[in-house]
Amino acid sequence: MKTTFTCFSAVALAVLLTGCNSSTNPPTSATGDPDTGSHASTDTHDDHGHPEHGPHGGELVELGKEAFHAELVHGADGISMYVLDSSATKPVPIAADKLVVSLKHDGQVASFDLSANPDTNDPPEQSSRFTSVDEKLDQWLDAGAEGAVTIEIEGKSYTGNVTHDHEGHDHEGHDH
Repeated sequence: MKTTFTCFSAVALAVLLTGCNSSTNPPTSATGDPDTGSHASTDTHDDHGHPEHGPHGGELVELGKEAFHAELVHGADGISMYVLDSSATKPVPIAADKLVVSLKHDGQVASFDLSANPDTNDPPEQSSRFTSVDEKLDQWLDAGAEGAVTIEIEGKSYTGNVTHDHEGHDHEGHDH
């Protein structure tokens, strides 16, 4: 019942968010720091105290007025979503088997599962990383689908806007 409610809430939110963009701030230029091999940017939003991109180089999804963040990474190996702390720099492992992302594209709404795929430092029975190789999810994100993800963290439900912005970041290394 709880999963049905979560999915319904995410779908309803996705429908309401059609046409909204998750960020009103244009991307900032690079800092000029030497490349350390990391895809993560050290730039910060003007009104936020966290990086513009997550530690894996992905787009940040605000959860609960920045109580937490999710990082959406869309690349050649599929789609990953990482659960992060309020600073968007540290992983937050949660006890979930999957995350459900609900998207709207071309008048259609669909839900996609990202399965728990724990990072090496995640404790047993918890994961901070969730992944999918669903081709339809990949195609919908490429086409600019928007929606929401609802994540339960520490017994509280958080919903964040999901988009994949092709403008404002380099697609080198992405196989779109």
